[in-house]
Amino acid sequence: MNIDRLQSLKQKLTNDADLSDIWLFYMDHFADWPEFTDLGEPAHNEYLDAVLQKTCQQMFSRAINISDFLLIYIAPYHLFHGAFLS
Repeated sequence: MNIDRLQSLKQKLTNDADLSDIWLFYMDHFADWPEFTDLGEPAHNEYLDAVLQKTCQQMFSRAINISDFLLIYIAPYHLFHGAFLS
């Protein structure tokens, strides 16, 4: 894993409109590296939880039951990272 690519990922998350490009970049450079997740600590963020709920509701035109929301905060890079089930 090349942690220098994290800045590129953050830039993509901020500027790119095509989520598939962001997803592919993440999968190519971070997904298979447990070291990436190990950089952070489990976290809870009510704002991100609300954004996730609202985004899913808009995407699927109905409320979605989100479970197992695993949020990790990588403090040195000011980045939240997470996964969930619906």
